[in-house]
Amino acid sequence: MRRIEPAFPDLMPVTHRLGPLPEVVEGGGGVLDPVDMRLVWQSPLRHRQVGDRSIPRRPVRVLVHAEAACREIAFLERLVASGCGILVLLDAPMPVALLPEPSFEGQIVVLAPWVPPFWGGKPIAPLEAFRSRRMPAGVLLCLGPAPEPFEQVIDGVREAQAAGARFVLASPLSIPPEDRHRMYDGRAGEGGDEALEDLLFHTDLAQLAVDLEREASRACQRLGLAEGLPGPATSLTPIATFAASARLLLWARRLDLLDGVNSTGWQLRRAARALLASSRDPGALLVDDNLRVIPGFTPWVEAFARSAWSGGGEPFDEVMARWIAP
Repeated sequence: MRRIEPAFPDLMPVTHRLGPLPEVVEGGGGVLDPVDMRLVWQSPLRHRQVGDRSIPRRPVRVLVHAEAACREIAFLERLVASGCGILVLLDAPMPVALLPEPSFEGQIVVLAPWVPPFWGGKPIAPLEAFRSRRMPAGVLLCLGPAPEPFEQVIDGVREAQAAGARFVLASPLSIPPEDRHRMYDGRAGEGGDEALEDLLFHTDLAQLAVDLEREASRACQRLGLAEGLPGPATSLTPIATFAASARLLLWARRLDLLDGVNSTGWQLRRAARALLASSRDPGALLVDDNLRVIPGFTPWVEAFARSAWSGGGEPFDEVMARWIAP
C-alpha cells in the first residue's frame, strides 16, 4: 500500500492505493489510472515494497482496483477491520460477495469508471448488487475530447443511471500529446482526417473540459443523480463528515473554474479540509449553531455550507445557477 497524491484532490480525497495498476491487455485499449486521471497503455513494472502489507496506525482512505481487490481480499479484510475506508474502482468484473462486509455506513464505496467510447471505454458494470450490501455505488465520468462530446457525456450520465448509480463524479482526463497522436494515427487512416486533427490538436482542451463538466452537471440535475463522492468513511471520519467536506471541496473547484484568480473557492477548500480533519458531525454543529468552531468557517463560508448541505438557499443557489447556465 502506497501513499498517493491524486491529480484532483478536490474530487477524490483518498490518501493511499493498494496494489499496482491492472495489467494492460494487448489490443484492449488503455487502463484508467484515477490518481493521475489518464489512460495507461503499457503495464507498469510490478514490485512490492517492504511496507506494503502493514496496517496503518490510524485509519486511512484507500483506493483499490477491482483486480487488486480480488487478489488482496485477505488484506482488504484486515484494512476494513482496522477502520480504514475503501474506494473500489470497478474497472474489471468482480463478484460483490468477494468484498468484506462494511463495519459502518459508507466504509466501502464502489466507483465504476465511464470512459468515452472514442477512447476505448466499455459499458458500466451493474451496481445494484453493491448497493444492496450497504456500499454506496456511483460512476466516475471521465471527460475527454471526442466527436459530439456533449452528446457522449449525456449518454454517459444516462448509462450511469441505468446501471444503478446513485451519484456521479465527473473529472477531466489528462490527455498528453502522445495519447492524442496515438488516437489520431489509429483512426485517421492514410489520407488523414481534418476534423479529427482539429479536435485533438486545435481545440482548447482545458475549456472543453470545463464545458463538459458543466454539461454533466446539467444532465445529472435533469436525471436526479447526486454529484460528488460520498465516501469512503473511516472509523474516525463518519460518512456525514466526509460527504459534507467533499461537497464543499467540489464547489471550491467549481468556483475556481468559474472565477479564476478572483475565486473564493480557497475559503471553501480551507474550511472543508479543516472539517475533514476534525471528524466532527456537521449536522450536530449546524443544530447547535457551532460551525464556526471549525477553522475557516467565516460567515460567508458558513452560509454557503448551510445552503449547499440543505439543497438550496443563498449563496449556494447563485453559484449553482452560474455553473449550470448554458
